[in-house]
Amino acid sequence: MPKYFYLVLFTALTQLFVAQKPFVGSLEYNLVSVDLINNDTIEGKLFIYALDSMVRYNYLMSDGKKQESIHHLRKHKLLSLIEIDGQFFAVQIKDTAQENSDFQYQKTSAKTRVLDFKCKEAVVSFSKGQVPLLYTKKIAAHYFVGLKKAPGLPVKGQIPTDNGFMAFELQKWDQRTPPIQLFIPDKKYKVLPLEAFLEWTQTQNSTAPQD
Repeated sequence: MPKYFYLVLFTALTQLFVAQKPFVGSLEYNLVSVDLINNDTIEGKLFIYALDSMVRYNYLMSDGKKQESIHHLRKHKLLSLIEIDGQFFAVQIKDTAQENSDFQYQKTSAKTRVLDFKCKEAVVSFSKGQVPLLYTKKIAAHYFVGLKKAPGLPVKGQIPTDNGFMAFELQKWDQRTPPIQLFIPDKKYKVLPLEAFLEWTQTQNSTAPQD
């Protein structure tokens, strides 16, 4: 067998290994939620902390709303961290959410640099139109939410919403290992399967005083 065959095979396997290298570190995005129907704009932040297949997402919006969850990417499971009337719950959910199959990605020849990332451009097509997307191949797309089938980690772009869109742009990235405590719910959280949590909320609604 020719020697060049082994060289080609080694190169291909090396590239595959690099492409699949897990991400350990943290990312910080600026968010802008635009409601075109109500003519409303809300700014916010998205923090992503990753330990290989364990990922924590923290959304903090300027109107006080927040959303926190801990995901196990390989097992397709997550814990949604919820506070209701001073009570804290870590709700166990099977992550069956899939990216909208209508999203199509068309790579372009445009290139730029954002922070320390060499970024390429793609055009994302969906039912309401098209928007440009900057992405980097340095980190896998599945660490981001909503555009997991992108050619690489989304760095700057928009995600369509029911009433408008959510714009995002990467501001910081840190290669230091996040504290393991971020991936373990605090003792104040009561861990419940989704069914038990829904039963609890129904009980609370039925016992709430009527106006």
